[in-house]
Amino acid sequence: MKKITLILLMFLSSYTYSQKYTLLQINSEWNKANDVKLPNIKGVENLYAFLEEQPSSIKNSVKAVPVVILYKNNTPLYQWNADISLRLKIKEEEIVEVINKNK
Repeated sequence: MKKITLILLMFLSSYTYSQKYTLLQINSEWNKANDVKLPNIKGVENLYAFLEEQPSSIKNSVKAVPVVILYKNNTPLYQWNADISLRLKIKEEEIVEVINKNK
């Protein structure tokens, strides 16, 4: 019985203290050809959204597409923005570095 209780407590504590990272890419439908190929990083969920489908508050805050935002537990940590060419290249190492700085 003690072993079961210990295992249950360990599971609950690891679940409670786990950190959820999310990479959100926002792009415009007309710029779909310049989508960012996001790397598959263990423990990081990749999401995609069209700018046209976002509320006005988000539309007004995005200056260039595509934009990629890294969230930790629904709090934005870092944002990568496209340049004047409307293209964005992100290396996996850059994302991992930001995650490691914010652990």
